[in-house]
Amino acid sequence: MAREKPTEAIRIEKERSQFRQLIARNPNHFGNLESGPKAALKWQPNTKYEQLTCLGYNPDLDQLEAVIEVKLPFGYGGSLCQKGTFEYVRFFIDYGGGWQDLGVVATHVYDIPNANDCAGKPNKPLTYAVSLKLDPHRKCCDTAVMPRVRAILSWEWVPPPLPTWLPPWGSVLDEHIQIKPTNKWWCLFEHVDVTIWDKLKLDPEILKQIVKPIPIPEPDPPPFAELAKLYTMPGGARELKTAVEPHRFGFSELHPVLTAQGVGPELISGKLEQWKNLGLDWAAAVDALDKTQGNVSYEELDCLALDTHREWLVAAFTIKRPSGYSGDLCSKGSLEYVAFWADWEDTCEWEYLGTVAVNVHDIQNLPAGGLHYAALLKVDLNPHRRPCAKAKPSRVRAVLSWATPPSTTDPDAVPYWGNRRDTHVQIRPGQPGINLYRIGGIVVTDIDGSSGLTLPSATFENGFAPDALGRPCPFAGRVVITGPAYPGMYYRVQVRRQNPLTLAWESWANVTTTLNLVSPSLVSFSNVEVMNGFFLYAPDIDSRLAWWDTTGDELWEVRLQRATAPNEASIVDEETHRVQLDNTWPEADINIDSGGNCKDFTQGVTLTGHFVARDKYFGSYGLGTLPFAAPAGQPVPSAGTGQTAVAPGDSWSLNTTGMQPCGYVMIVNVWDRAIVNSASVGHQSSKAVGFCLREK
Repeated sequence: MAREKPTEAIRIEKERSQFRQLIARNPNHFGNLESGPKAALKWQPNTKYEQLTCLGYNPDLDQLEAVIEVKLPFGYGGSLCQKGTFEYVRFFIDYGGGWQDLGVVATHVYDIPNANDCAGKPNKPLTYAVSLKLDPHRKCCDTAVMPRVRAILSWEWVPPPLPTWLPPWGSVLDEHIQIKPTNKWWCLFEHVDVTIWDKLKLDPEILKQIVKPIPIPEPDPPPFAELAKLYTMPGGARELKTAVEPHRFGFSELHPVLTAQGVGPELISGKLEQWKNLGLDWAAAVDALDKTQGNVSYEELDCLALDTHREWLVAAFTIKRPSGYSGDLCSKGSLEYVAFWADWEDTCEWEYLGTVAVNVHDIQNLPAGGLHYAALLKVDLNPHRRPCAKAKPSRVRAVLSWATPPSTTDPDAVPYWGNRRDTHVQIRPGQPGINLYRIGGIVVTDIDGSSGLTLPSATFENGFAPDALGRPCPFAGRVVITGPAYPGMYYRVQVRRQNPLTLAWESWANVTTTLNLVSPSLVSFSNVEVMNGFFLYAPDIDSRLAWWDTTGDELWEVRLQRATAPNEASIVDEETHRVQLDNTWPEADINIDSGGNCKDFTQGVTLTGHFVARDKYFGSYGLGTLPFAAPAGQPVPSAGTGQTAVAPGDSWSLNTTGMQPCGYVMIVNVWDRAIVNSASVGHQSSKAVGFCLREK
C-alpha cells in the first residue's frame, strides 16, 4: 500500500499561482510573444513542474504520442476532487519543406500528494500520454519517409500555431518518426507510363480514393543465408560500417536451440555446417547470445505512460541503428514486442495485460537520434476506477523485446535485446462499474441527467471543453456511444424520443448500425447485429459500442442493456442517460442600410447596416470582409458570443478609410454550440452581402 509522505512546505511561484492574472494584464508578461506589450520578465521555458520526455509514432494506427512527466504534488490547480488544470501539447511536422501545424491536444492534471508505493518507491513523476491522429504523406517502400515532429508542451496556455513559440511552463521536443509505406498495390501506379492515364482519361490519385486496393501477401522472412550476406559480406552492411553481430541476425536460428526442449545433436550438427560454410562461428554465436541480457544498443524503451482520456498505455521506444532489423522497408523486417504489466491497486503483485508488436526495418539514412515509435495497448480501467477522494496512483511496467515476445508469466524476466520501464500513472476518477463511457464524445457523468446538455466540467477525449465559456451544449449528427467490453456477453443500445407536445416518452428503438472496429491487435473487422438489436461485445481500440445517426431537436434517452444471450429474458442490467439534440443550423442574415445591398460606395464612407446571428444554443459570430481588409476594414463589432436581437438584428458599421478600391462582400458567420458527430463543436451558417468600393 502507498504510504503518504509528510506534507512538505508548499512554495508556488507567483508566476505559477497567478499565471492567468499575469497574462490577462499583459499577454507578453513572459516575453514569449513576437509582438505586443513590453515583456515584464526575461523568462525561459520552466520544467520544474512538467516536461515532455518522449515522442513516438505508431505506424499501423497513424497515431502520434507525447509523454509528459508531472513532477510535483502541487502547482496544478487543486486535487482530483477540484478543478485542476490542463497540460496542452501542440504538434508540428516537417517533411523537409518547413513546419506544418497538426493541432493541439490536452490532458487534465491535478495536485496529487507525494507517497511511496508498496515497493517503497516515490510515486512521482506521474506520466501522462496525449494522442493525435496523423494523416501522413506516404511513399512506396523504396523511399523511407522520416519526418521530424515537434511537440510544444504548455501548462494552462494553448500553444499558438507557431513552431518557434516558447511556453512559460513546459518544454519543446523534436524527434524523427517513420511513416508506414503506402500499399504495394498502389505502388504499381508509380511504374505506369503517365501517357496511359491521359489516354484512359483517369487520374491515378482519384482512382486511389475510389478503388479498394488488392491485398498483396506480406513477404516471407529472408533466409538466414541472405541475412548473413546482407550483414557480413562485402557490399553488405560491413562495407557501410554497420555490420550486425551474428548472434543478432542469426537469432531465429540460435534462440530455439537455447530454449526449445528436445533439440537433437543432428540439428545442431547441421547448423554448425551451415554456419561454417557461410564463414560464421556457430559456437561463438551461441555463447554471445547466452551472455546477452538487456542489450539496448539497437532499440531502447524510453518512456511509459497512460492516456487517461483514450485509456490506453503508451510505450515509446527508439530504434538506434540503421541495420540489424532483418531487412529494409520492402521486406518483412522484424518485430519489436512490448509486454505491459500493471499493479493497479498497489499491492506489489503484477498483472499481465497484453503484448503488442511494432514492425521495424533497416533504414540506412537513419536520422541522428534514431527513429521514435510507440506501442499502444487499450486497457479496461473500469474495475479499478475510484471516486476522486479515494483515487491513487498505480504502478505500470512495460518490457521491450526484439524478435521474440517477452515473458507473459514473469514480469522480471530480462529480454536478450530490449529493456523494461516502470512508472506511476493516475487513473481518471469516477464511479466503478459504469457500462457507458461516453455519449457523443462526452463522459456520461458530464452530461446533465435532466436536461441532456453538457455540464461545465465536460471535455472531449483530447481534453478540450466543447465550449470555452462552459455553457451547456447539445448533440447533433452521429452520436458515438462507447463503453467497456465484456467478453462473451451481449449488449443492446436503444433510444427513445420525448414527444415535444405531450412530453410523453415514445417507444424504444434499437440502434443497429454496423460498426467498423479495430481490435487491440490492430485487426479491422465489422461488428454486426446478432438478433433483436443485440450485438456481441467486441474489443475495440476506441471502445465503440454504437453509432446513432440523429435527426431533430428533441430530448432523447439512450439505454444500454447487457445480456448473457441475445434476448429480452437474458438481460442482466441496464443504464440510461438523456441527450438533448440540436440538428438545426443557426440563423444568419446581414444587410447594408446606408445605400442598400450590392451598391457602389466611395472610399472613406462608413457603411452601416444590421445583422442577425441567433440560435437556441448560440455559440458565437464573426463579421468581416472578403477579401480580408483589416485592420483598415475592421467592422464594428467584429465578433461576439451573445446572440443578436430578432430581425432586423443588431447594427454594424464599417469605416472604409484606407481600404483599397475593390469589390467586397460583408459576411457574417454564425456558430451554435452543438457537438457535431461526437468530435467538433458548432454548426456554421453564413450570409454575405456585396458592395463595390470606388476610388475617391
